[in-house]
Amino acid sequence: MLVQVVHMTKEFVIGSQVLQVLKDVELTLRTGEMVTIIGASGAGKSTLLHCIGTLDMPTSGQLLFQGTDIVSLPPPELARFRNRTIGFVFQFHHLLPEFSALENVMIPCLIDRRSLAQARELASNILAEVGMSHRLRHRPGELSGGEQQRVAIARALVMQPKLLLADEPTGNLDTRTSEEVHSLLFRLNAEQRTTMLVVTHNMDLARQMPRKIRMADGRLVGDAMDPAV
Repeated sequence: MLVQVVHMTKEFVIGSQVLQVLKDVELTLRTGEMVTIIGASGAGKSTLLHCIGTLDMPTSGQLLFQGTDIVSLPPPELARFRNRTIGFVFQFHHLLPEFSALENVMIPCLIDRRSLAQARELASNILAEVGMSHRLRHRPGELSGGEQQRVAIARALVMQPKLLLADEPTGNLDTRTSEEVHSLLFRLNAEQRTTMLVVTHNMDLARQMPRKIRMADGRLVGDAMDPAV
C-alpha cells in the first residue's frame, strides 16, 4: 500500500465558528493506481488533496506513506519528503513567468540540492517525455495553455515522485487540449507507474479513470461504480 488516510479530519476556525471540512476520511492508494475524486464544489475534495500532499496538515488522523505516518515529521524533513515523493499539478500552472520552461522544471531538483548539470539533464529529459523538447527556452508567456500545463506536469514529475496529485488539471483548458492532457497523464502512468490522484469536474476524464470515488459533505461515500458517472 502506498498511501493510507486513516480517520482524517480537517477543521477551520472562522471567528467563533468551527468548520469541519473533512470528516473521518479513510482512503487507500496502491502503487500505480489512477484514482479520481468527484463531487460538488465545497465537498472537501481540494482540502483532502492538500492534506494528502502535506500542503496543509489535518486536524486529526494519520497519513501513512508505505506504513510511515508523516504528519509528525519535523518541518524541514517533511519539506524534503514532499519535494522528493509528491508531485502537484493544479488548474493554474503556477509557472514562474521570468523563467524558461527548462528553468521552471529544474526548480525541484535545485531545491533538492542537485547539481546544475544534473538538474538540467533531468528537466530536459522529462520535458521531452511530455513533448516539450522544442520549447525549452520559451517563457510561460510564449506558450499556449496546453503547453504551460505540460511544463507544469513535467515539473511535477521531474523528481520521479511516487504520487502525483492533480487538482482540476484541465479545468482551464479547451476540450481538445484537455483531451491531450488526459492522454498524457494516462501514458505517463502506464510508463512510469506513478500513482495518480485526480480531483476533477471533467466527466470525460472521470469516466476514463479506472477508479472513481465520490465525496460529499466532507466524507468519501465509496467508489462511484455507476456507469453514468
